[in-house]
Amino acid sequence: MKNLFFCFVLLTVSNFTGFSQDCNCPGSFDWMVNTFKTNDAGFQYVVDKKGADEYAKHTNYYRDKALNTTSSDSCLILLNKWLSFFRKGHIGAFPKNGFGRNAQSPALSDHSKDSIRALYKNEEVIDFSKEQFREYLQKRQGKLNPIEGIWKSNNYSIGIMQSPGKDNQFMAFIIKADSVYWLPKQKKAVFTMNKDSAFSVVYSMRDHSKKNENARMVGKSGNLLLMMNTIWLKDFPESSLTQKDELFLKLRNARSPFINSLSKKTLYLRIPSFNYSQKVSIDSLLRSNDSLIRATPNLIIDIRNGTGGSDYSFFGLMPYIYTQPIRTVDMKYLATELNAQGYEEYAKSITDTAGANRCWRIASKMRQHIGTFITWDSSNVSVDSSYVSSSLPRKVAIVCNQYNGSTDESFLYQVKQSSKVKVFGRPTAGALDFSNIHIVDFPNGLYQLIYTMTASFRIPDFPIDDIGLQPDFYIDETIPEENWIYYVQSTVERFPSL
Repeated sequence: MKNLFFCFVLLTVSNFTGFSQDCNCPGSFDWMVNTFKTNDAGFQYVVDKKGADEYAKHTNYYRDKALNTTSSDSCLILLNKWLSFFRKGHIGAFPKNGFGRNAQSPALSDHSKDSIRALYKNEEVIDFSKEQFREYLQKRQGKLNPIEGIWKSNNYSIGIMQSPGKDNQFMAFIIKADSVYWLPKQKKAVFTMNKDSAFSVVYSMRDHSKKNENARMVGKSGNLLLMMNTIWLKDFPESSLTQKDELFLKLRNARSPFINSLSKKTLYLRIPSFNYSQKVSIDSLLRSNDSLIRATPNLIIDIRNGTGGSDYSFFGLMPYIYTQPIRTVDMKYLATELNAQGYEEYAKSITDTAGANRCWRIASKMRQHIGTFITWDSSNVSVDSSYVSSSLPRKVAIVCNQYNGSTDESFLYQVKQSSKVKVFGRPTAGALDFSNIHIVDFPNGLYQLIYTMTASFRIPDFPIDDIGLQPDFYIDETIPEENWIYYVQSTVERFPSL
């Protein structure tokens, strides 16, 4: 494989939740513009496509706004609005250490914590402690709407109760949160039941701004609530989850891959992330289940809500999928000193010796050709015929959605070439044309800039950015998310010639 992607689904963010502080926004803006236009592999492509005059107008507008911006939160929003001119994925300005699945918020001083609490101290409250609310719910047993109760998600715990005098409206309040941005008893959301028993929600974000969302109860047990692409589990009143609800909760909350038998004919493999740190777990799971996979006719691979990551992480899947040589259009590398440093960072981070050596050589070649695009060799296409096709599984179904991008799309792009594979779900996010991200610190130490160092030779003939890859079987909204895998299972088991 000549293309080695180290990518993440990093989308431009429009709502930040850090505590505002003074910053040099004009200086940060000018540094970002200069750094991005010098080093990002997609910069000139977009300027040529949209026009230099439009780019200049866009830049001058946001530079003027930066002159009057003093808070770090407002500045971040402005920086990302400038970046949005170029694309949605593999791009962004973020609080330092403030992006990604395992992101950690910057440590706050006691003074900052007190200032944040003071800022939100006058929020409306619902005057129940956890113990008092449990007593309230117990007294109303038999009269409760299924949404009423105590719900948990990550480090949050909220209570939901019917609004006084309103049969179709429910209020949510904090039982447990971070005790900085949100305190116990503060009102968090208002749910209005629709005719289809789903809910329209006015939800208060971390910074207490209001956002309109939708929510619905999931499954048959009444214990799962899907809101803002997050699953909430009912903590009280307690009741048992059905087997299907347990599997849905497991696949939604999984941080590591797992495999589950759906029937004698079909295995279900959940891969929540192709992050390079997950490669060992993925490979280990495949090794321990190799005989089972090779003895089962159908394999469902569920990559929904992926994080992107590294192509290395999905190489272990290819022997089960491969049917004929895989053609991949290669990429070119924008040679700058900063990008050479980026490839040196890649080389230090990966354990594969051949891959690390390749990254070192790319960095060296970049320094010999600063200011130009370089290639690995003279060919713009690579053909991989290194795998051996296996008789089983006969059919491989890949399940994806609109939250899959980057390496997830690299995986789909390659496996769609197999005659075994059909893709189910929704069009993907569209973040693959410009890839191999580099993360660099702003001079102020508060932010980090994400940009890309490579451009695909598919451009402009076969763009994926902001478009996505299309599924073979589109799963429409009449099939609830928790039923997707059963729809896929039914389809692959009922139609042998699929």
